[in-house]
Amino acid sequence: MENDDQYTLDYAPSAVQHLGVGLYKQLPQALIELITNCWDADATKVNIHVDYTQRTITVADNGNGMTHDELNMDFLRVARNRRTNSRSGLSPNGRKVTGKKRLGKLALFGIANRIQVCSIKDNKKNSFEMNFNVIQNTPDNRKYHPLALHVNEDTSESNGTSITINDLTVHRITPIKNLVNALSKRFDKYSKSNFLVTVTDNKDYIKELDESAFKESIKPSKVEYTYVFPDDFEQDIKRDNALKELKNRDISGEVFTGPTPLPASAQGFSVLSRGKLSSEHSVSQFNERSNDYFYSYATGYFDIDFIDDDLKNDYISTDRQSILWNATDDLMQLRSNLGKLIALIVRRWKADRKAAKTERTKQTLHSLDAVNKVLNSPNLTESDRELLEKTTDILEDDKSSISSHEKKKILELTSKHTDAYKRDNSVYLELIPKNFSVPNTVGSKIRRLREEMVSAATDENNTDKFILSQGLLLRALLDTTTSAVLIKNREELCSLHILNKNEGKNENTIYNIKLGKRYKYLVYYLAAKGKLSNSNSKNVIVGDFNRLNVTSHLDQLMHDDERWPTFKTLKEIWDSLCPNLLKAFELL
Repeated sequence: MENDDQYTLDYAPSAVQHLGVGLYKQLPQALIELITNCWDADATKVNIHVDYTQRTITVADNGNGMTHDELNMDFLRVARNRRTNSRSGLSPNGRKVTGKKRLGKLALFGIANRIQVCSIKDNKKNSFEMNFNVIQNTPDNRKYHPLALHVNEDTSESNGTSITINDLTVHRITPIKNLVNALSKRFDKYSKSNFLVTVTDNKDYIKELDESAFKESIKPSKVEYTYVFPDDFEQDIKRDNALKELKNRDISGEVFTGPTPLPASAQGFSVLSRGKLSSEHSVSQFNERSNDYFYSYATGYFDIDFIDDDLKNDYISTDRQSILWNATDDLMQLRSNLGKLIALIVRRWKADRKAAKTERTKQTLHSLDAVNKVLNSPNLTESDRELLEKTTDILEDDKSSISSHEKKKILELTSKHTDAYKRDNSVYLELIPKNFSVPNTVGSKIRRLREEMVSAATDENNTDKFILSQGLLLRALLDTTTSAVLIKNREELCSLHILNKNEGKNENTIYNIKLGKRYKYLVYYLAAKGKLSNSNSKNVIVGDFNRLNVTSHLDQLMHDDERWPTFKTLKEIWDSLCPNLLKAFELL
C-alpha cells in the first residue's frame, strides 16, 4: 500500500538542511542518536548491521514500537520536547529518556540521502521512506510527505523499530572496529541483560556492546592508577564543601591514568547525562588552565544527570560537543567544584607516582647482584649511594625509553665506578688484612690514614703501581700509632722501665726515637698489659720485625728513587704488623 499523504513531516523542509545535515557529518555521532532512541523505546536488544559493499546501515530494536499516529506525532514532528509532553521524562518502563529536542533523526541526512523507517506495534506494521533530495525540493509553504510503504498492515512480528540508511553520502564509511569504539565512547547504558547492542558487518564481523564497552573504550591500554568518585574520596568529602556538594548532587565518575603519556585524542574528561555523551573528551573540561603534565596521562568521565533534567532550558550544545558552563551561576559553580576535585586527584596522583618510583628504584637497585654487593659493602660511602640512587632515579623516569636490559648494563657499569667497588675488587685486597679496621675511639689522624690506604687501592692490573703509596701510608700509620701509644702512656712506660727517663721526657723526645725502637717499645708495652699470648711473644714479634727489615724497606720507599719493596714483601710486612696495630688501637 502506497499513499504519500499517509505520513507528514511536521516542519519546514528547509529546516532539515539547517538542523539536520549541519548537525553531524560523521557516522558514529549520527548512529548514536538512533541507539539512544532505542534506549528511550525500552529496547533490550539492538542490532546494527553495516554493509560496506551496498553502503547501507540498518539499526533494528525490540522496543515498544510506534503506531501510525505515533510515527506522525512523535517521530516526524521535529523540535517537540518529548519530556514536557510526557511530564515525567521517563519511558513507559521507567527509563530516563535521553531524547529531548527530536532533532537527532534529522542528523541522518548528514550522512545519507534515503532513510526507511519501519515500526511494529500491537501487530500493526507501519513504514515509510524519506528522501533528502525530495525534501530539498519541497517549498517551505508545503508539507513534505514521506513515501508510505506500510500503513497499519497486519503482522505477527514482535514490537520494535528498524531504520535503514541508504545512499550513504559519507566518502568513507568508518571501519567497523573504529565505529564500535566510537559508539562505545558515546553511551554508557549498554548491558548484556538490559540493553545489548550487537554490531555486525557483511564480512561476518560481530561485536557485542555490554556493561564493559564504555569504560574499556576510554581506559588506557595499561592503567596505572584509578580514582573513583565518590568512593575513593569519603574522607575528603567530609572536610571539603565542594566535594560534598558534588556527592549530594549524585555526581560520580572515574579518572584513569596511564604509566606513560596518552595519545592526544585520548586525553581529558568527558561528561555524560542520562548515560549519553553530553560533552566530548577535553583536557580543559573543568579548568581552562589545564597545563599540568598530569593531563597528558589522564582520561576519564563524569556522570552528571541533573544537567539534562531541566525541562525548559537546555545546557548541552545541540551537537553534544560541549556543555554551556557559563549559562548559569549554578553551572559555573559546578565546574569550579569539579575543577577542585581534579586538582585533588592531581596531588594524589603525583604522591602515588613518587612513592611508586621510590619503590621501583629500591627494587631495581637490589635486584642486581653487582649493585647489591656495592650497597652492602662495608666500604660503601654516602657519595656511592647517592650516585647509584640518582642514576636509578633517572633510569626509572617515565619518559625514559631505555630497555630493562640497557638499564641493567648502565647500573652495573655505574656500580663499578664507585669507591666501594674499587676497594672491594682491588688487586690490593690481599695486601690489607680483612680484619684490619680502626675504631672510632682512635684519633682522627690514624682513621684518616686508614681511609687513604683503602682509597689508594684500585682495580688496576699493575700490582706494582701503588706499592709506593701503600708503603708510605703504612709507614705513616706505623709511625703515628707507635708515637700516639707511647706519648699517651709515657709515665707508665717509664715506670715499667720500657722507656728511660730521657726518652719519656716529653712528646718531642718520643718523636726522636727511631721507628724500629718505638715499635719494640710498643710490643713490650702490649706484653706488659697482657695483650700478647705470653711474655715470650714479644721477642718473637720484634724478631720478625727485624727479620723482615721493615724499617729498611719503608725507609727505602722514602729515600730511594729507583727501588722499593715488592708486593710480596709489603704483604708480609702488613701481615706481621696488623695484629699488633689492632691491639695498639685498644690502648688509645
